[in-house]
Formats: sequence, C-alpha cells, structure tokens
Amino acid sequence: MSSTSTNAAAGHVDRVADYYDDNTRRFLLVAESPGSDAIHRGVWMPGVAGAAEAADTVNRLMTERLRGYVPAEGARLLDLGCGVGATMVRLARELDGSVSGVTISRVQAEIAEKRFARAGLTERCQVICADFAELPAEPHYDAMVAVEAVVHSPSLENLIPSLVDRLRPGGRLILCDDWMTDKDRGLAARDRCLDQFRAGWRIGSLHTVAELAAMSESAGLRMVEDLDLTSYLRLGRPRDRLINVVVGAASVVPRVRNRLVERPFWANMIGGSALQHGLSRRWLEYHLIVLEKA
Repeated sequence: MSSTSTNAAAGHVDRVADYYDDNTRRFLLVAESPGSDAIHRGVWMPGVAGAAEAADTVNRLMTERLRGYVPAEGARLLDLGCGVGATMVRLARELDGSVSGVTISRVQAEIAEKRFARAGLTERCQVICADFAELPAEPHYDAMVAVEAVVHSPSLENLIPSLVDRLRPGGRLILCDDWMTDKDRGLAARDRCLDQFRAGWRIGSLHTVAELAAMSESAGLRMVEDLDLTSYLRLGRPRDRLINVVVGAASVVPRVRNRLVERPFWANMIGGSALQHGLSRRWLEYHLIVLEKA
C-alpha cells in the first residue's frame, strides 16, 4: 500500500473513531430498545414480541449459527466492532467461552468494561480499543462476528484475509451488515443516496454480497449461508420521517450539507436518512452472512 493510501486509511479510521466517540451515548438513549445496550438495528422476524426481542434477534441468530461449530467449553470468540459489549455478553453466556471485542471508540470501550463488571463477566469478556484491521497475530479464534461494523473498514478486500489468518480451521466468520445491490445501477438518484450514506456513516467498504463471496473464496472461506433480513426492519417510523424532513431542509444547499456531514451528529442524521432511502428501494439490503474456513 502506498504512503498516500496508508494516510487516507488512517484518516478514515480516525473519522470513524470520532463519529462513535461523539454519538454512542446518544445512540443508547434513542435505541429501538432503550436499556438493552444494543446499538444495532432491531429485526422483527415472525414471533418477535417486542423491541427488546427485536434488538436481540441478530445476537440470537449468530448464537444459533455458532452453537455446535465452536468448542462446547473454552471457545475463543472475537467481536469485531463490538460497540458497548451487548453482543459479547450474549455470546459469553450462551456459548460458555471467552469473548474478546475490538472497538475503535474509547467511549464504547469504557462503557463495555462497565457492562462486563455489572454482568460479572470481567474474567471472560475483554475489550480492546484498537483498529480491527490491525489485530495481533495471536491468538487464533474459533469464531468471529461483526454487526454493522465491516462497512467501516477502509478496505474489506484487505480485511478479510487478515481475519482468515486469525481464524482456526473450521472456524466461522459471521457478518451482519448493509450490502449494496445492483438494482438501478447507474441511476443518478441511487448514486447520490449511496454517496450520502458513505459520507454520513463513515462507510469505507460498500460491496455486493457477490463481491464479498468472491473476496472470501480467494481468502479461503466458503459462504454457507446468506440470510436477507431487510424485510424484517421497521423503516419509516415517525422518528425516521422527521429526520428525513430535517435532513432534506438542511441539505438543499450542497455546501451546507457538506459542512454538516463533517459534524458527527449531523453525519449520523444524513447517513441514516440515506440508509432508510436506500433500504426502501433495495439499493441496499441488510444481510446476515455465514462464512467458514476450510
């Protein structure tokens, strides 16, 4: 990688860290399930009874896909972009293993550590404040998960092989994230929407599932499941409609929008509005993907 590319990647990582340092506490206050400590999206699959269950759906789906594929005792798991540790606690309790988490945000790491102490899991849950693209060579993990995280990587194509190197044979990598589709490719409105999503939410790697599959295969992973969860998201809630109106009014003048997107609060509003638009038109989809090392 050239020095220019390295500097650009480092600058992007710093922007992601600032974004989460500034926004995380607000995310917890306005989460779909306040008090759950989950800052990822709720997924309202059939049988989900309320917001707390919706917030836990992704954790449940990942746990189900790891049970039987990691050691019954002493499993070593890694949560990439672990946020405030809610998924780590779920995995530690359900799979009886030790869970390490990596977050680029100092604020998230501090909140996660307090959560582990309250849950009595400080011996089994460890959070590292670092870039998940710069993991040490050891230890190796039985499984890795990432929820709404790998899109922040400056280069998913470089990240995947580095993760494979740290995954034990037969280990699973589970990614739940937003993926670009080929629908309306070349349409100006689609391009504007995706550009605003990238800028607002500090997206570094936005790929199709097919592109991910090709990268993964080259790195020694096979895709064993691709589960489209888009239809189970609740789009267009009153809060979302209000944000769309406010963002639309503030973004009429491009130079105003460009200034606002540099501020983490407004960046989240602009990126979130674009995400809603993209998901509703299926320019973006929300998939849980299971990959397995040979």
